[in-house]
Amino acid sequence: MRIAHLRLAGLLYLSSVLVIHAAVLWNVRTLIGKGYPDFTIYYTAGTIVRQGMGHSLYDDAVQFKVQRGFAPDVATRLGALPFNHPPFEALFFVPLTCFSYRTAYWLWALANLAMLAGLPSLLRPYVPLLGRFPAPLWTLVSLGLFPIFFALLQGQDAILLLFLYGLVFVSLKKERPVSAGVWLACGLFKFHLVLPFLFLLLVRGKKRSLYGFLAVAAILGVVSVAAVGVQQMLSYPRYVLGLEETMARGAIMPSDMPNLRGILYVMASGLRYFDIFVVAISVVLFALAAWISHSSDENADDLSFSLAVLATVLVSYHGLGYDLCVLTLPALLLVGWLLREGKSGKWTRAALIAGLTILLFSPLQLVLLMRYNRLAWLGWAVLLCFGGVAGELRSRAQPKHAAQSAAV
Repeated sequence: MRIAHLRLAGLLYLSSVLVIHAAVLWNVRTLIGKGYPDFTIYYTAGTIVRQGMGHSLYDDAVQFKVQRGFAPDVATRLGALPFNHPPFEALFFVPLTCFSYRTAYWLWALANLAMLAGLPSLLRPYVPLLGRFPAPLWTLVSLGLFPIFFALLQGQDAILLLFLYGLVFVSLKKERPVSAGVWLACGLFKFHLVLPFLFLLLVRGKKRSLYGFLAVAAILGVVSVAAVGVQQMLSYPRYVLGLEETMARGAIMPSDMPNLRGILYVMASGLRYFDIFVVAISVVLFALAAWISHSSDENADDLSFSLAVLATVLVSYHGLGYDLCVLTLPALLLVGWLLREGKSGKWTRAALIAGLTILLFSPLQLVLLMRYNRLAWLGWAVLLCFGGVAGELRSRAQPKHAAQSAAV
């Protein structure tokens, strides 16, 4: 009877969240058509490349002119909403620019929904939790997660990155590290959410993944040069750093970043050497993740994968609410692990339950973002999950090291 009550409560909660998300979508439907969402940057980049102006891709004046052409009624936009992604991603959106902005937005939304619907079939053989419920239900559950809903609402590319991480996970499960590297490199449009994971993958001993990664990265580099020219490629790093320094005229808000940068920003943004402080803390946490990954139990692949993704999100200098989409897979793995493992450490289990509960509670995230502009506080939940996984992996590694020492 208790299980039946829990399922009923879960369905009521999911239904309530979906109604809330639907209400938000309905209230902003006019703004979507006018061009307010982030999808604007992809449509802009695709349009610039399609019109043969790739050599001006990172020119704010050109971007703003294009945006005013298809979204002239955005009252709050006094300058370009900047396209700050690598050049090769612009090519991906070129076909969508053959349609009107509104049509392209909804076509991209359908593509994202298709990827969400395909994830359960892709992951079910390797994620036991997915086998307990029908795939359509998991699609509805994913729509009840705030990062996924936010990514759909903004027309962002975070769901595509989630799908690629799913392919990486499956490749690792099949012991195909080269394929894992290939799929990971395809996610370089968000390189800050890929490169840290690659490093931890190598630390874990999956060195062959580097072959596939470098091969695809080289191809994407050549494609980027062909699309925008050498000069734009060389100016891209300076362009991105400039946007971070100026906060892109308010488009970049560290207070809405659920990572270490965001956590520290809302607590100590007035520090004189704040950026150096953020980098130093990130290096320490990442070094801890690398040490634990290197020494962790070989039979704890799911936990190691989750730790790598959590660490990647935390140290990402530019990570926003929709970027937490990539935590969907670790969340599934960790919830399944908590249901299976009854003998885990008390504090690690408590940390994971607390962190996951906050991460999966969509109404709180809606309030933090839309009411207070303080989504950075959600970074504490990510940090709790990281601490719980790190503690569990470390406790599992201690008996192995003790046995090795005794043998010596």
